[in-house]
Order: sequence, then structure tokens, then C-alpha cells
Amino acid sequence: MKIIIVDDHIAAEETVTVALASDPATKHHVVTGVRTPEELHRIDDLETFGLAFVDLDFRRQSRKTGLFALRLLHGASVPAVIYAADDEDNRVLFLLAAFRFYRPWALVSKRASGEEIRRLVATIESGTRPQSQAMNRYQPPPRGIPVLDRLIVRAGDLPIWRALATQSDRNAIAEVTHVSRSKVDSFLNEYSAIVAEIEKELLFRTPAEPFPETRTTRGRAARAHAHRLAPLHSFAVEHHRFFQDAEVKELIEERGDLRLTAAPHVAPRRRGS
Repeated sequence: MKIIIVDDHIAAEETVTVALASDPATKHHVVTGVRTPEELHRIDDLETFGLAFVDLDFRRQSRKTGLFALRLLHGASVPAVIYAADDEDNRVLFLLAAFRFYRPWALVSKRASGEEIRRLVATIESGTRPQSQAMNRYQPPPRGIPVLDRLIVRAGDLPIWRALATQSDRNAIAEVTHVSRSKVDSFLNEYSAIVAEIEKELLFRTPAEPFPETRTTRGRAARAHAHRLAPLHSFAVEHHRFFQDAEVKELIEERGDLRLTAAPHVAPRRRGS
């Protein structure tokens, strides 16, 4: 089986190569690698690969992210696994998007042992999807609305998330996104709870206590907005790469606005289809 590693560090390719070559049962696999999703895009015979290991964030190495690589692999019907570091919290939203739209076969830690890598490859080669508690954390629930769909309900929410990554004042956010301050306030009210949930359930942090709804004085209302804005601003700063990603924008636009209803869990269409 031909295996491709999509990672900006050649060490990732070397780790998988050594793991498979060190056992007679798996040394027949041929491992190759590309450093960016753009390099993956230039491969003409992508469908000949039987498996791909994909990093999600290429930082300065590429303007594309692993979501673009997953789109290419999905279009070529190549099973993909996410190959990610354990301690990079800023990739949580990328993981949610990957499992929401592309259903990767597994989530593999870059700390995985050679034995774990060999067992994973053998399992996937047999046509079985491996299961893990870590992977289950990011998969859409069998019932209910996926976490990502609760974080970005409308495509028009993305500009506000992007503005929150650079602005910590509601007036400034309203100005750069060309919406009213009341729209910004509604946004803060709508998304405070899901941000707190992600912080607690996926990032294992203690979220800020929500400010109670109030209809009292203008001063108290202003303090309530400020209290909601601060944690959302911090969250947007940490995940700015995600909110700025062109692939995220395209996926959300393809999905469509959800409003108050759940969208079916379907993979996005291929370009040109």
C-alpha cells in the first residue's frame, strides 16, 4: 500500500517510515511525503494512495491548512487520518471541522509508538475504522447539532469572529464588520455559552462565569457586554488561524446557514462538481 504523509516536518514522514519498515508484516508499505497541501494538490495520481496521514496547521509554510488537504483526499477517495500533536489547543476547531465535514478514519498522536502506528495501518488496511476516546471527542454527535455548527450558525458570523481576533471593543467590531452594535451584542449573547462549553469539555479549562441577563441600567448592560466580550475575544485570538482560513469559509458557505435547525452530516461537494 502507498501511504502519503502531509506534514511540514519531515520527521513525521520518517517516524511512519521507520515504524512500518521495522516489522516484516508492514515493511512492504511504501511511504512518501509532501510538506504542504499545495504539494499534495500537484500530485496527479492521488487516487493510487491507500492511506494518508495529515497534519492540520502548516503555519508559515503554507497559506492552506489540513482541511484543504482533506478535501483533496476525500475527492480522491483516499482514507485519511489526522496526525496531530497532543498539546496544541489552537487546533481544536480544525479537528471539529475535520470530523464534521470529512470523517477521518482516525486521530493519531505524534507521540504514538511504532507499534501503535503499525496496528493503526493494519486496521485501516483491513477496512476497519479504528475507535478511540480522543477521536470520539471531536466527532459529530449521533443526535443533535455538531459543536462546530453551534459555534458558527451563519456564514455571516465569520467576519465577526475574525474581527474579535483583532478587536476587543464592541464599537470597533461593529465598525470593521459594518454591523450595528446591537448585532455585536446579540452575537456575544448567542455564542458565550458554546465557547464556555468548548473551553470546559474540549480544552479542559474553567470558563469564565456567564454574566446574568439584565434589563437594568445602561451601565450594567455595558458591563455585561464587556464581560461576554472578553472571553470571546481571547477565544478568537487563540483560534485566529481557523477563523481566517479560506477553506473554513468555503465549507461554511457550502453547508449553508443553519439558523435554529441542525444540518445533515454530509461531506462537501468536490470542486467542479
